[in-house]
Amino acid sequence: MKKKSGHTRVLQVLLLSGLLLSTAGCGKNPEAKGTHYDAVVSSETFTESSRALRNPNRGFYHMNGFVLGDEDTDYREDVARRFCRDEETSLTLIEVNLREYRDRMISEEGLENLRRLFAALEKTGKQMILRFLYDWDGTSLETEPESRETILGHMEQIGPLASEYKDQIFVIQGLFIGNVGEMHGSKYLEPEDTRVLAAKLSEVMAEEIYLAVRTPAHWRRITQTADPGQVRRGDGKLSSRLGLYNDGMLGSGNDTGTYGAGTMEEDGPYVNWKREEELAFQNVLCRQTPLGGEVILDNPYNDLEHALQDLSATHVTYLNWDHDSSVLEKWAASVISEESCYDGMDGLSYIERRLGYRLVLREARLSYLPEKEALQAAVLVQNVGFAPIYKEAAVHIRLYHGESETVLSVPVKQEIRDLAGGMQAEETLLLQTEIPVKGMPPGSWSVYLDVTDRALGQRILFGNEQDPEEYGYRVGRMELTGWSAGREKSRRGDETDGTAD
Repeated sequence: MKKKSGHTRVLQVLLLSGLLLSTAGCGKNPEAKGTHYDAVVSSETFTESSRALRNPNRGFYHMNGFVLGDEDTDYREDVARRFCRDEETSLTLIEVNLREYRDRMISEEGLENLRRLFAALEKTGKQMILRFLYDWDGTSLETEPESRETILGHMEQIGPLASEYKDQIFVIQGLFIGNVGEMHGSKYLEPEDTRVLAAKLSEVMAEEIYLAVRTPAHWRRITQTADPGQVRRGDGKLSSRLGLYNDGMLGSGNDTGTYGAGTMEEDGPYVNWKREEELAFQNVLCRQTPLGGEVILDNPYNDLEHALQDLSATHVTYLNWDHDSSVLEKWAASVISEESCYDGMDGLSYIERRLGYRLVLREARLSYLPEKEALQAAVLVQNVGFAPIYKEAAVHIRLYHGESETVLSVPVKQEIRDLAGGMQAEETLLLQTEIPVKGMPPGSWSVYLDVTDRALGQRILFGNEQDPEEYGYRVGRMELTGWSAGREKSRRGDETDGTAD
């Protein structure tokens, strides 16, 4: 966030039992003792916008592949060239091919090359979807290691290095196995193999990095549960960080093998269920963990209306911008018809706006509580995107006093990640707090809401016509006055006897 030059004072407000504990250096304060405060407040109104928003960890992505080897490689020029025209996206899918190490551990030279690659990618400013694999040609049985222990060893080598870039890595797709890393065509697909590989990957990767497996059936076999409602954010279990990736999305009635034909009741919990059951399963699971992938094969299941229903039901966060072009072109040729700011927009742009989260300010409610001498600030927020915010977000109400250049920053306790979007897009969340005004300089205060990605420190943009200012989105104003009860009483007494104050 940009800082004002000169004498701007930024104070963290600590609230305890309704008292402002620290206001030292606030500027021209009224005397605290015997002083009463009053305020006049006003609230902003908001209009939803259809503008594109570049927010972290959501949206379309382009894919880039790299073969890891022993030869000394400086990736800076290569990465800069590949990304020089990619200004639209905040995500990128990076595939790292480990075929050179199928029969041995990764060498020190190879690990150093991986470090150089991560360092070069960090400079792009994009969050990474990572996929480690041994095959790009559909021949994983030939290119995968002969021993599972070799794959586990590669995970142990890569984990600490990748964890150093945990703020730049959104999710790791797959378990290093299968044709093009998609967990099919591998010798390591038995339930025991996938559980061991997933457990190792979770162990060695920083907990801030999400993991993903190819199908809901893989997820259930690995976690040994068929109830996604048991997943609890941040509980330290593998299930709370294990999402899905679907590279057959909307490609057929069963998403090209992602789903099955039977039901849980008929076939049990650890196989592919029919489409309707799997969509319901993902609707619950993906409120906690992310889903993304690519749409393929022009067919009725990815006609715009049907696609919107399924993308919403499964809380899709990211999609491949390059594949399948026939489907994307079909969406681009479609037109949205609805009573909203999106009316008349092409379907592809509409889907881009809604991938992942899209927060909208609906209403601000500012009021002054004279009995508490406190400002009550409340802002109603809605998520009209397909999916929640998954990474931790910092939410603050900020107050700015221009005359003294004082900024007060108050954390908001409500969890904005609870706004699931998708089929739950009608839900709203009231972000609110009370801010004691005792000790604050009198005069005009601007009130803002600011939401940032905690790891990146990047402001999350809202889908409103209003633009953010230095301290966030303006939600209202407060004109604060302060006067001494003792002085007021004395002045009234002097007026009665004709003496000027």
